[in-house]
Amino acid sequence: MGEDLDGLAAQGPAGRPPDPAEIAAAIAYLAGDEAGFVHGAILPVDGGRTAV
Repeated sequence: MGEDLDGLAAQGPAGRPPDPAEIAAAIAYLAGDEAGFVHGAILPVDGGRTAV
């Protein structure tokens, strides 16, 4: 999406598009043992867009 993605992301609280490693870290957390007690939760990895 190039410039369109940058423009859309600039409107959010983080002000930038995500780094793929940030998305991967959330996935790894949810797939790992540390999230063993996490049930029925939604973990938005959206740079704060749903928080506003």
